[in-house]
Amino acid sequence: MLSRCATTLSAGLIFSCAFARSAIGQDNSPDVIRGKVTDDSSRAIVATVVVTRGPDRATQQSASDSSGNYRVRFELGTGDYLVYVTATGFVPARRRVQRQGDEHELLANFVLHPAPVVSLDAVRIEARKPVRANIDVHPQQPEPGSSETWQNGVSGQVPPTTAGDLNAVAGTMSNVTVTGVAPSILGSGSESNLNTLNGTGMSANAIPRAAHTETRVTGATYDVTRGGFSGVNVDVQLQPGDRRYQRRDGYLTFDPRMLQFTDATGRSAGAPSGGARGSFGANGELIRQALTYNVAVDLAKSLSDPSTLLNANENALLTAGIEPDSVARLLSFATPMGLPLGGNNVPNNRVHDAVTWLGRFDDTRDTLQTRALTTYAGFTRDGAVGFGPLAAPSTASEMRQRNLGAQLTFGAFIGPGRRTLNETRVALSGVRTTTSPYQSLPGATVLVRSDNLGNGTDVTSLSLGGGSLPSVESRWTLEAGNLTAWNAHGRTHRFRGLLWGRLDGLREEGLSNGLGTYTFSSIDEFVARRASTFSRTLTEPPRDGKVWNLATALAHTFGATRYFNVQYGARVEVDGFASSPARNPALEQALGVRTGVAPSRVHVSPRVGFTFTYNRDKDNGQGTMQNQTGRYYRYMSGTLRGGIGEFRDLLRPNILADASAATGLNNGSTFLN
Repeated sequence: MLSRCATTLSAGLIFSCAFARSAIGQDNSPDVIRGKVTDDSSRAIVATVVVTRGPDRATQQSASDSSGNYRVRFELGTGDYLVYVTATGFVPARRRVQRQGDEHELLANFVLHPAPVVSLDAVRIEARKPVRANIDVHPQQPEPGSSETWQNGVSGQVPPTTAGDLNAVAGTMSNVTVTGVAPSILGSGSESNLNTLNGTGMSANAIPRAAHTETRVTGATYDVTRGGFSGVNVDVQLQPGDRRYQRRDGYLTFDPRMLQFTDATGRSAGAPSGGARGSFGANGELIRQALTYNVAVDLAKSLSDPSTLLNANENALLTAGIEPDSVARLLSFATPMGLPLGGNNVPNNRVHDAVTWLGRFDDTRDTLQTRALTTYAGFTRDGAVGFGPLAAPSTASEMRQRNLGAQLTFGAFIGPGRRTLNETRVALSGVRTTTSPYQSLPGATVLVRSDNLGNGTDVTSLSLGGGSLPSVESRWTLEAGNLTAWNAHGRTHRFRGLLWGRLDGLREEGLSNGLGTYTFSSIDEFVARRASTFSRTLTEPPRDGKVWNLATALAHTFGATRYFNVQYGARVEVDGFASSPARNPALEQALGVRTGVAPSRVHVSPRVGFTFTYNRDKDNGQGTMQNQTGRYYRYMSGTLRGGIGEFRDLLRPNILADASAATGLNNGSTFLN
């Protein structure tokens, strides 16, 4: 046991002495560590090489070249190094390299293996590019649930002589009934209709035939930013002039009476009319990259020979419900009695003259802003108003109408990314109508009974004498509105906000029956000069009225797909009168009612509408064809539309004008009967 312990101790002393001698004799000459880095297919790899020297842990970094070779030099070599190699897509490797003997160039080659592929869970990121708001309307994108249609189809569905007449255009729509006064939907009256130009009220009823426009007729809309009508809305869209092309349109129409054919009744009533019409339009760029234009002018003249009490033939009189011999007998007595039936200033035929202008000019220097001026004007003169087989020419009159209007549009894209559209429109229009009778004479109405017309007995009234005194009617409208539109989640959610106001005025001057009208119960009574009644307007103050209409609305359109859209919103409307009629204390005391009251109203009109398209054809509702025969739109087919809402008319100024003149006071209208 003692012997074994002694031997072990002796060996430990010998190892310690040897290590001490090796450390004292260490070589510190420069060392070079080099090698090549490849993959398991012997292809060179460009890798990062980090060499750490022992025992002081000094570090140098290098990189292998395109051949995979690397080289690192330590000026003070120790012979003991740790080499670490890493490359993208490979498993890192490390190795300890030590000097053997007296060598100073150490070799360390590395073969890197591909790193295992780590499969991560799929992450789906979905976003929609913001879309700039747009308030333009076009036939291929109707409003959800709306009952509307655009003028399209064969151009000849409206005769060239009446092309541009908005009432005639509305009459071509399937859901519109044309009455003697204005178009109607579901029996609505003319006071429920509204004509607009680019969405703003327009006082004109006709535009030039050559105007480059789009016209839509709406019976019901669930867009609460549109309002003021419960009947027919005829909206004319006049777009800016084209910035790439110049366009010219011209039409000359001659309508000779010899080429018109009608039945005997129409010929006897003087239905054929002849005339000529010229219409010219142009649009394009007026100043390069600065100003565009879209203008049109129309000139028309027509003549007709309507029958009157003096020249109506037998067929015309029988159709009107009176025996020709009764008319002849009346005329034979009227002339000797000194009652003029005509006059030097009374025309022999009916003449219609019309001049119409429509134009728009746009400042195009900034594509993110809209600066536009739109104007329209019209002048018409109609002679022989009142000519008919039951009236003498002396009862007729001449009517002149002048129509002027202008609109200013200011629009700009605002907000982040300039994707929110804010547009302001201001419009001013006025209409002046003057009626001038040909003869300033009292009127006479003679009742004539004809016993041999059909199964019954007809009583017809014949008009003699003169017309009423001259009258002038003036209407004006001032309208302003601000519309803000923006989108969310692309075009999935479309919002519109509206602030709108309108001021209307009316003034009528003239006595409707200022010289009086005699009524005779028969021809014999007329010859005997025994009138059964006499009526006359003694005084009639000017009928004056002003009203205002205000509205604010917010609309939201949700369009999940192009096949399903929902639109809803609310419209708050406030209207009232700018003045009130004079109070009548005597009437208040006698009847116990209030007079001189002109109330205002506040009302909320909610609406919601939808459109569902079950025809999923990708070309459904896409495309327009235009040729010499007309313009044809491919509407969405296979659709289901519906909605519910409340629609209200504008408050009209004639309501107050009538009440302001008929107060029952001394300064009001007075009549003699």
